[in-house]
Amino acid sequence: MALANNTNLSLALLLVLGTSMAMFTIPGEADDRLKETKMSVYFHDYSSGGPDSTVRAVVGFPGKPWNLAQFGTLFVSDDPITEGPDSESAPVGRGRGIFITASLDGLNTYVSLSIDFTNEAYNGSTIQIQGNSDQFKAVREYGVVSGTGKFRFANGYVTFEDSSFDRSTSHAIIRCNISILHY
Repeated sequence: MALANNTNLSLALLLVLGTSMAMFTIPGEADDRLKETKMSVYFHDYSSGGPDSTVRAVVGFPGKPWNLAQFGTLFVSDDPITEGPDSESAPVGRGRGIFITASLDGLNTYVSLSIDFTNEAYNGSTIQIQGNSDQFKAVREYGVVSGTGKFRFANGYVTFEDSSFDRSTSHAIIRCNISILHY
């Protein structure tokens, strides 16, 4: 009789555990599958120091010039982002964040940047970019560490490459190639 009670108890326990596991492993909606997104967008970087600048040095070492090649210089940015390289191209969002010249030789920059989408397709979604790279290379690569909205839990990478630079206006157009996985 004791063996029968133990067997019944074991079967009941297995039934409860099996049902619980089934509840937590039922596939979700089709949108819960991992997706891949690749796109290219263009940052419009205005660094003249004037009232319309979208990039500014905000702090550095006392007695040292605050510029891209000076170790310890901290910049903030709020660049408009468009679909194409023309500044009149359809707006996509804003590139907001900080970057710091993070190597003694002035070559490497640490970047923490958010692409905040405002276009119809991705409005309210973000991609978070972070990493350290040689800022004077033709192509710079950073990690995508997270995202929100349509890019929830994003991970992947972005590359930045200078498309053009107008010295007279300090206007740089930077192509950003995005390759991410997200839900």
